[in-house]
Amino acid sequence: MTADLTTWRSATDATITATLDATVQACQPAGAPVADIMTPLREFAAGGKRLRALLVFASHEAHRGQRADAVAHLAAAVELFQTAALLHDDVLDGSDTRRGRPAAHRQIEAAHRGAQWEGSSQAYGTAGAILAGDLSLMAAHRACARAAESAHAKGPVVASLFATMAELVTAGQYADMRAAVQPLESLGSQRDEIVTVMRSKTASYSAQYPLMMGAALADASDARVARLSEAGVDLGVAFQLRDDVLGLTGAPEVTGKPAGDDIREGKRTLLVWHAWSHGSHATRELLRDVLGHRDASASAVAEAVDAIAASGALDAAEEEIDRLATRANVALADADLDQAGWETLRSLTDAVVRRVA
Repeated sequence: MTADLTTWRSATDATITATLDATVQACQPAGAPVADIMTPLREFAAGGKRLRALLVFASHEAHRGQRADAVAHLAAAVELFQTAALLHDDVLDGSDTRRGRPAAHRQIEAAHRGAQWEGSSQAYGTAGAILAGDLSLMAAHRACARAAESAHAKGPVVASLFATMAELVTAGQYADMRAAVQPLESLGSQRDEIVTVMRSKTASYSAQYPLMMGAALADASDARVARLSEAGVDLGVAFQLRDDVLGLTGAPEVTGKPAGDDIREGKRTLLVWHAWSHGSHATRELLRDVLGHRDASASAVAEAVDAIAASGALDAAEEEIDRLATRANVALADADLDQAGWETLRSLTDAVVRRVA
């Protein structure tokens, strides 16, 4: 297998399409209405940079893996899991858009309203998006099962890693919700809690487990797979920090989400923690006025973003991203990896932390 990112993306896309086709086939007895939730599911499953899938492929190649079909199914499983997480996250966060388009629950809500069906359009959209996310999660497990079947003796290891990842992310999502509803005055003492959320909710499925599963599929030893865990956590936390920076300062036309949405949602991030802990009294007052207030004006949010930047939070985040990425790359370089695979992994780790969307 050559380090051809375009080929890997194409293989992932084709496998996702085939997996969702199988899901549609399984749902046939439910009739035509299934299309109402499959349409947005397919739409959001087709988007994204496929960084998680590419990490699976690259780790597999770096460990001299030869299971092309299995790794494509595993990469598709990780991406379908990501789709499920996005669909559910948008419901939990009350987001209106995703990748520059209406979020799935808003699309389903609009369909209900346009058809003039009975009941609440908003409640219907929420329920429909949750079920679309559930179907995506089930499709992810379908793809993972195919990968495990092809992995022979390593199949149970891959399946167990995937299940652990899914469970940890779900628990991390709840921890994130819980952190966001704590009294604002406790924000200064929430650093460890915030890092725990980053590690469990995002780092686990954005880098840690993709690296581990790709290696396991290539018959890497249990010790080698365990060593990848630490590098993956560092890389995944750096990924989340970049995401938090983009959530504040990224251009909406590039990120696909309105700037400052994390602030309106009340998301507790290291950036907000830093501004609260190291900023002035005026900074804390600005945060108090907008954090968790969904109706906060654009100007108020912009003022809060400026205050966060002035506190040194963005500079501190960039330093931490560099530190974590360097440590992850050192850990990967210390492993006995195929040279071409290592070079691809290095380019991907850079892409993860330097991205602009």
